[in-house]
Amino acid sequence: MPDVPAAPKRRMPAWIKIVLAVFAVLFVLGAVFGKPGEKPVAQPAPTTTTITTAATTTTSSSPPANPVYRVTSVQGASVIVSDTAGIPKTVYVPGIQPAADCYGTETASWATAFLAGQEVTLQSVVEQGGKTLAHVVLADGTDYAIAALQGGYARFAADAVAESYANVLRAAESAAGAAKAGLWGPPCNGSPTTPAVAPPVAPPATTAAPPPAKPKSTAPKPTTANPADEPDTSVYYANCDAARAAGAAPLHVGEPGYRAGLDRDKDGVACE
Repeated sequence: MPDVPAAPKRRMPAWIKIVLAVFAVLFVLGAVFGKPGEKPVAQPAPTTTTITTAATTTTSSSPPANPVYRVTSVQGASVIVSDTAGIPKTVYVPGIQPAADCYGTETASWATAFLAGQEVTLQSVVEQGGKTLAHVVLADGTDYAIAALQGGYARFAADAVAESYANVLRAAESAAGAAKAGLWGPPCNGSPTTPAVAPPVAPPATTAAPPPAKPKSTAPKPTTANPADEPDTSVYYANCDAARAAGAAPLHVGEPGYRAGLDRDKDGVACE
């Protein structure tokens, strides 16, 4: 069989080659640089986990404790306190008006005995016009203003106190008035203008004069008579024979019938 000549290969047109080359270049550029205008996505930062152990110190959210002061003196509605360094501070107690006219002496004595030397804290502190206003509270929680009103040592004053606190003070004053305590009892009877009653003054002690001495009598003192000289005359014996006959002998001094005439030896026994 005769050989059949092979068909000639068809050549790719030049323009197709050019188009394919351009696409190839664009593909490579896109793979290297990405899409035009596309920004890289930020990766999340690695998280750090903190493990808290029992030894970790925690911070308390409670407010700091009020500083403690010591009361040095009390003067009416003001209380003089000193801090730990001994620096004095004058604190005015709002809500009360201590008794000054009637029952003032008793109030001052009570306030000194109640507060002097005690450790206290100051609450609801307000600086006003150069003055420090605060509630004075003892270590056991006793409020000085409330105690003063309950004992009848002060009157309620509505200045510089909140309404809720004012209600508490009014209730304390009402309780003292109902009980006639302190200035609400006699002699003040709740009136600040009633003058204080001075304590009764005891009269000076006097020494009783001794009774006048009785005048001495100048008359001679009576002498006691000798029984032998004053015989019992209720019975009489003429002689010792009569006495013996009567069964009365012997006769002794002082016996009925004894007389000196019958006692020969004067020995107090007759008719022996």
